Amino acid sequence: MDRSFYKTYFEVEKNHWWFRVRRNIIFSLLKKYGISKEARIFDFGCGSGYTTGFLQKLGFDVSGADISEEAIEFGKSRGIKNLITASKEGELEFPEGSFDCVLTLDVLEHIKDDVGAIKSIEKSLKPGGIAIITVPAYMWLWGVQDEVSNHYRRYNMKNLLKVINESSNFKIIKKSYFNTFLFPAIAFMRLISKIFGLKERESDFDINNKFLNNLFYLIFNLESKFLKFINFPFGVSILLVLKKKA
Repeated sequence: MDRSFYKTYFEVEKNHWWFRVRRNIIFSLLKKYGISKEARIFDFGCGSGYTTGFLQKLGFDVSGADISEEAIEFGKSRGIKNLITASKEGELEFPEGSFDCVLTLDVLEHIKDDVGAIKSIEKSLKPGGIAIITVPAYMWLWGVQDEVSNHYRRYNMKNLLKVINESSNFKIIKKSYFNTFLFPAIAFMRLISKIFGLKERESDFDINNKFLNNLFYLIFNLESKFLKFINFPFGVSILLVLKKKA
């Protein structure tokens, strides 16, 4: 892809309400599940590495990989360290037990063989290591963002857990939907767009209105405070925290 694409997407990751709150959620989970700054963290499918760089600035030992060489080179040009280009889609090419934590943030839906990806994640973790996984929820919410992002699928909790249980021996320590408070509005817009064939947006991230961006951030960030303690029964996305058994 053109370098300007990665520049634009990098800025979206930096400023968009959804990415900002997702980073807050991940940071909160790292603290909750005892991932210290001495732990080795791997950002699997890191894109241009904005989240990798964010965590590095907080003092975490984080590396990342992505199948896109252009994305990785752009991230490096922005000063993000420890980024590598993956040679195989959906595979962590590291020795067994290399990491204390693997982040897989909205990545599985891009990978044809999601079962193989889960096996690879488990193998790369140390015994007792933590995997944090997020994916988009519900095929009936399929929309323009899924098309432009080349998704293979969206998940529900049942079929995501089936992939996990059939491909690994992880212990599931948290399972929740999220982006729940904004779910009614997002679901309504997705369904209306689908029913009437509205395709005026090139991406769901085409929100340049500062007021709405800040409003949605406040609502979603409020939800993230509750997510620390409870699991939501529905939402636009799914969150899993998995622990590798000894």
